[in-house]
Amino acid sequence: MIFRYRRSYFSVLLALILSFSILLSLPACVPHTGQDNKEPAPSPSAAPRETEEPAEETSAPADTGDMEPDPRPDSESEYREILASMTLEQKIGQLLLVGYSSDEQAETMIRDHKVGGIVLFRRNFDTFEELHQITGRLREYNQKSPLPLWIALDEEGGTVTRLPSGKTPIPDARKVGSFDDVSLTRATGWVIGREMAAAGANLDFAPVVDIVDNPDNEFMLKRSYGSTADMVARHGRAFFQGLRESGVQGCAKHFPGHGGTAVDSHKNMPVIDISLEEWKQKDAVPFMAMIEAGIDMIMVGHLAYPQIDPSALPASMSVVFMQELLREQMGYKGLIITDDIEMLGYPQGDDRKDAVVASFLAGVDIFAVGHTLRVQLDVLEALKEGVETGVISEKRIDDSLMRVIKAKQRLMDIQSYSLEEARQIFGSDEHMEAVRVLIEN
Repeated sequence: MIFRYRRSYFSVLLALILSFSILLSLPACVPHTGQDNKEPAPSPSAAPRETEEPAEETSAPADTGDMEPDPRPDSESEYREILASMTLEQKIGQLLLVGYSSDEQAETMIRDHKVGGIVLFRRNFDTFEELHQITGRLREYNQKSPLPLWIALDEEGGTVTRLPSGKTPIPDARKVGSFDDVSLTRATGWVIGREMAAAGANLDFAPVVDIVDNPDNEFMLKRSYGSTADMVARHGRAFFQGLRESGVQGCAKHFPGHGGTAVDSHKNMPVIDISLEEWKQKDAVPFMAMIEAGIDMIMVGHLAYPQIDPSALPASMSVVFMQELLREQMGYKGLIITDDIEMLGYPQGDDRKDAVVASFLAGVDIFAVGHTLRVQLDVLEALKEGVETGVISEKRIDDSLMRVIKAKQRLMDIQSYSLEEARQIFGSDEHMEAVRVLIEN
């Protein structure tokens, strides 16, 4: 049966999460209770390091290090100025990244509801020329916004691909991982990123860093680099390094790990029954590697680990996973985005608005809503009502907005291409050569 929630349960849940949020805001000198007996998070040294350079036959730029450069001394004040200039409506809109079925829906969500990003699916275009035209039109709709627009694709290669015909054919992660050549994996990230940038996109919902060691997990099997923490950590990190060299931002998914279940969270909420120690030794390791590498976003899934969070809530609503583990113990400072909240692993119907507020208070920064306008409006309304009733403080909104602003400033550096320039990049001989061994084997 699909996991259901009662509204009375949510009232208690919201009160608990609100109390937790207040505790988090106390000064650092206040003793932090309840953490002393917890096992340490995976240490940075636990994540395997990739030291090999890309193969010489590729044109991928040389590695410039794992972490983003330190911001300019005046960046923080500049970010604060942007934040101060924004209305509450603009701030809340930035917390959504949405898909659309019609151009009218896209224009409405960007111009009227100020959403922070758009995710494109193959239903939105047929050809590369159409995709290039659409991304330009979306940016035009966003011209009055103080922040650039995320234009995202699920471009993993292989089974999950959105780029149209004519792209450089990148196979599934499982095949890429089977070569166990991190330079080659890095080249796939670079090629995908360059072709996305040519099309006008700037955010890739990749890499997948789930460890799939369950052969019955047909939903994830081909999308994972392998069945061990070491394999997935090394290759996920390499893909992201290549993607970053193209300028396109990346999103590691699906935290805290979707590989240990055969249940598809599009259809139901998976329950993974492993201990905290088991999770730290396995599923957490690739995510720690991505944090070390400076990943822009982490996508949190709709799946429960009841031994770790006894509430049995999906991780996308869990204080334990998003605050205690991801933020506090693993030290992640970037953006947390949900998997699509229209998936049936997440509360639907009358429970949706309460669930959105609970997720936000638990640590979500951005909600992904891939399809339905009504669901997208529900998220906006839930967040606005949360602020108006005092359940959500504007400071909590501002905390997420600062992370959004910092990430979006890096979008300014992505090169834009005319259609003629873009055609020279998309599916180019240079790209084919960089991954030829994958294509020919």
